[in-house]
Amino acid sequence: MYGGGRYGGMEPSAKSPNVFIYSDPSRGEAFGYTFDGWDPDEEVFLYTGEGHEGNQRMTAGNLALLEHRMTQRAVRLFVADGVVTGTTKNHRYVGEFELDPVTPYTSERARSKSSPELRDVFVFRLLPVGDYLDRAADRSSTVDQPGVARVRQVGLENNQVTTMLMPATAPTVAQKREAELVARYLAWTGIGHVFTRVEIIPPGHLKPLYTDIYDAAAHELYEVKATATREAVRMAVGQLLDYRRHLTPPHARLTVLLPKRPSADLLDLIGSVGAACCYETQDGSFARWPQTS
Repeated sequence: MYGGGRYGGMEPSAKSPNVFIYSDPSRGEAFGYTFDGWDPDEEVFLYTGEGHEGNQRMTAGNLALLEHRMTQRAVRLFVADGVVTGTTKNHRYVGEFELDPVTPYTSERARSKSSPELRDVFVFRLLPVGDYLDRAADRSSTVDQPGVARVRQVGLENNQVTTMLMPATAPTVAQKREAELVARYLAWTGIGHVFTRVEIIPPGHLKPLYTDIYDAAAHELYEVKATATREAVRMAVGQLLDYRRHLTPPHARLTVLLPKRPSADLLDLIGSVGAACCYETQDGSFARWPQTS
């Protein structure tokens, strides 16, 4: 009656001025769609764009949604609500929405169904127009504050792996080695040191970043790498500079933690940004460069 297809998640209509979008988190999780739902304040409904494989592109349904104001189309949101017959699902109408004019979407990292490699997906930010269906079942697990960096300390015990792991993704060999290096360093430092991590949700993003180790007493950030190669050191330096921008007070000390002493040139690279290097020695202890009195 109103146009649009029967099976797509995003259906711009050729018969009526509407863009129909359908959200089913239980099915979408297999494609990395873990964002959908209301934010905790119930001000924004987060909706993942279409495209199951590879980086999503601003074409087809994604483009129709992005340009809905220009084309004078209403956005009609439906959410999955039970099964009609077999695998056919019933969808319940939530209401009319419009894209946030300031931040219509963010670009996030998610997995696909066929590959463990992360890809770029669009997460659209929908604002209700008038009345809408309010259900606790439609809450998102993602916090949405795209204009403000959210920073807090979290415990080391939850995840000592350097990279935030996606659900159902096994740690890599490098991540396991990094976790083991962290454990050895914490054991070596002994009693009297309190280490945490810092969780950072940057402006314009929904998923958090996690530092490896944070020493609040010294206001010192550590980035841990499983090897002392140029690639690893360059990545560590970049990550530390990225994290430090969001910390208060500013000018945190930066330290790269490695399983062995890197080359003189890589030490020079670390020192060029005002950072230090802590590395494991052959006797199982740790040394710091440059040496401090």
